Amino acid sequence: MIMKHQHGVIAEYQLNSGQHFITESRGQDFIRILVSNFDNLKNIDDPISREILLSIKESGELNFNISVHEQFFCQGLKKPERILQYLTFRYKFGLASLERQVFDAPPFILVEPVSACNLRCPMCFQIDRTFTRTPFMGIMKWDLFTKVVDEADEIGVGAITIASRGEPMMHPRFAEMLSYVGSKKNIFELKTNTNATFLTEKICHEIFQTGVTTIVVSADHYIKDDYETLRKGANFEEVVANVAMLHRIREKHYPDCKTEIRVSGVDFYRTLDRKKFAEFWGKYCDTVSCGLPIERWDTYNNEPHPEINSSCSYLWDRMYIWFNGACNPCDADYKSYLSYGNVVDKTIMDVWNGSPLRELRQKHQNKGRKNIIPCDRCGIDFSE
Repeated sequence: MIMKHQHGVIAEYQLNSGQHFITESRGQDFIRILVSNFDNLKNIDDPISREILLSIKESGELNFNISVHEQFFCQGLKKPERILQYLTFRYKFGLASLERQVFDAPPFILVEPVSACNLRCPMCFQIDRTFTRTPFMGIMKWDLFTKVVDEADEIGVGAITIASRGEPMMHPRFAEMLSYVGSKKNIFELKTNTNATFLTEKICHEIFQTGVTTIVVSADHYIKDDYETLRKGANFEEVVANVAMLHRIREKHYPDCKTEIRVSGVDFYRTLDRKKFAEFWGKYCDTVSCGLPIERWDTYNNEPHPEINSSCSYLWDRMYIWFNGACNPCDADYKSYLSYGNVVDKTIMDVWNGSPLRELRQKHQNKGRKNIIPCDRCGIDFSE
């Protein structure tokens, strides 16, 4: 669920992923920029852009919901044309996600550099020993990566996340991947996720130099013993020092950098003091979010949820691309029962508009989710 933004503190801002932002809003100065440049923008052809502009002109507010993340990004844009292009992309993403509107290309793709991870967290599929072996383990080849990114830029994919089932910094060309995506003019958001165990001073500089818009650090607690129970294989003090280094390098060497640093946690035992969690990690980042665990550590053996039969928005708003080119609806289906194509021998557009994904969307819309494995045992209710 996405709630309408209100000025002031957002204590529990919920996203479709189940994450809640628990930090302050960033303001909406960008709206004043658009209002003051209305006459220069009103002749733009895109109907969605015009709809956004008209709403701002008449009410002084956006005609759709906006998150802390989106506010943060907009605050870093100064050119009114670029602000409007970004908001148009986000509005289209919302139409895909909330209204199940199909666009010619996926608004958002997640590209997996590696499928392996160095940690074994109890809420993650990496604890499934039948997964951490052939054929599921691998590393994305550079030629496939550039093929995917080039096409994404050409067809108007607005956001790319360099991450998925594994720890992305384990790829030997991780920094080059960031730089390659950052060089593309039509990709607004470049995000990467990490457990921060591989963060070095060199990688920190590369993150800020390559145009990363958001780096999300997965950290589930502010108490050492609890953290190390949840982030199995990580050292609490080392991770805190790495995240502090990331923040310090940005503040010292890149004062005008617009990269958002976010710490994101999973309240695995449902006992986390979220205020203390936000206070602890807030010293080293811009935003803090936290959500309840999603049943994906043993997806295929989970108990079904026949009471949850809402259509999954991921079929409309994003595409996961594994290291070997396989395209998937989500990473809860980490063994790709529902893979709907492969971009090694097809284009993103061909796969996105192909019959396997169309049929899967139709089944979800026709209340057939409860008859599809593993969709039937996913605990996310997209109707809420």
